[in-house]
Amino acid sequence: MLPAFDPATKVWSGIHRPPLLNPEASLGQVILHTLSLNPSKEIQIDADTGRSMTNGELQLRAIRVVQNLKELGFCKGDMVTMACANSENVAPLAVGLLINGMPFNTLAPSYGVDDMVHMMKITQPKLVFCDANNYETIKQAVALAVKDKPLVYVFESGETDCVNRVEDLLKVTGREQFFVPPYLGDSRQLIAMVLCSSGTTGLPKGVCLSHAHLITIYGNRMPGYNFKLLFNFSPLYWGSGVYTLLTSLMSGITRLITRQPFSEDLCFDLLERYPVDGLFTPPSYAHLLLQHPRVKTANWSNIRLWALGGSAASEQIRNSMNALLPNGKASNGLGISEIGRVSFGQKPFAVGMLLPNIKGKIVDEDGAALENGVRGELTLKFSVKILGYYNNPEANAESIDGEGWLRTGDIAYFDDEGYLFLVDRKKDMLKYRNYQISPSDLESIVAKIDGVSQVCVVGVPDEDGASDLATAVIVKTQGSQLNEEDVLNTVNEQVADYKRLRGGVFFVEDIPMTATGKHLRRKLREIVISMIKSKRVLNQTANTENSPQR
Repeated sequence: MLPAFDPATKVWSGIHRPPLLNPEASLGQVILHTLSLNPSKEIQIDADTGRSMTNGELQLRAIRVVQNLKELGFCKGDMVTMACANSENVAPLAVGLLINGMPFNTLAPSYGVDDMVHMMKITQPKLVFCDANNYETIKQAVALAVKDKPLVYVFESGETDCVNRVEDLLKVTGREQFFVPPYLGDSRQLIAMVLCSSGTTGLPKGVCLSHAHLITIYGNRMPGYNFKLLFNFSPLYWGSGVYTLLTSLMSGITRLITRQPFSEDLCFDLLERYPVDGLFTPPSYAHLLLQHPRVKTANWSNIRLWALGGSAASEQIRNSMNALLPNGKASNGLGISEIGRVSFGQKPFAVGMLLPNIKGKIVDEDGAALENGVRGELTLKFSVKILGYYNNPEANAESIDGEGWLRTGDIAYFDDEGYLFLVDRKKDMLKYRNYQISPSDLESIVAKIDGVSQVCVVGVPDEDGASDLATAVIVKTQGSQLNEEDVLNTVNEQVADYKRLRGGVFFVEDIPMTATGKHLRRKLREIVISMIKSKRVLNQTANTENSPQR
């Protein structure tokens, strides 16, 4: 069945499909049950070490995590921060936390101190997990953000002294065979995890996902696919990382992991070594792979689905990918932190149709539903109540109405077949290679530079249109000799790599404003793009004039 449109309410509805797994249970209970069905099944392969893990081994490690955390006094409701890459014991730890009813907030392991501090101030964790290479950053963030000092555990710390090792939570208890997962209460109200999102202010918010919510999303396999090996580079900070982990655990599909960040050569190496048939990348990664010389000699025959998400995917990228896959196809979709997977499918320029148990409607500025085909703000509703944002009642009131409809901030429309088309982002956030960038964060840094009178940061599209390149537009103070190099050096030395001003710096006489004094970012973005085009034309003309005559 396809999504259906109700002309009376102007609502599109994905098909109703009750989850095969019980949403009354906790997510930890459900995962333990699915692992026990086939204990000898290989569920995880560590590409960095070559080690693999079976369902039975993962289950045993998760139970030990539960029992050892209980011994330390941790219990249901204790908040946890996880800022770690995909190492061997991340999955058992996550399952153990879910069994215990301990919600965890996932942070990017590459976050700087400021980003860590922002979220830790919101969540106030009692327990923190990190890697050896970001331990010092975590220590600084904990000292600045958390009132009651939490325990900090480090994955794969090696010979590092004076740290708590995650491996200590996997020690034998002697009580494993008698373990019964506890009942944790109403799974619709119980927070399983807190994912980072970003709102119109540009600062991350903590999206609360309940146990029942995740069971309903992942309690059914995607029709038509029976994958053998899933892979993406995303740690659990990204929704795509959560998607791959939970799809693997709840559907019994082997997952390939690596601690290393994306690079073209590494991706090609892994696809040559392992028969990956389900691959997820953001469009920016796909673009880099398509431009690489190895794309012509790589074996693409194993891949049955190359899923794209995280930002807009051009038809050029998708068509190029489809041309590579003799036994598969590329598809793009839409996912949001507040719900998870929203839409999926193939149609030029669309992000697919609504998935089961999801409703969507397009509304105007006042929240009134619009006729089909009319552009407006996309609002969504899930069959399980959305819990909203952690410790943020203001954001909940602004984003979720009394009937449970979520205002996404995306400008979109549905066509007559029910395909969803994203037109623009109402929010000001930029995306670079799937990382969210807050313009206001960068503006606050630039504004402190001597010689800056006004600044507005906008995103200009990269070569393929898959990522936003952060670009600073500056009005200088009178008499200032400030130049582009000064600004780039100052900003890029202070921020994480993904936040760098890759679009450059432009100086203007004035920045367009609204009547209320707010920057007209879209108009400014158009001006910058025009300036970039003019600059390219001048450079090409200069190169032509300076080229030797024949």
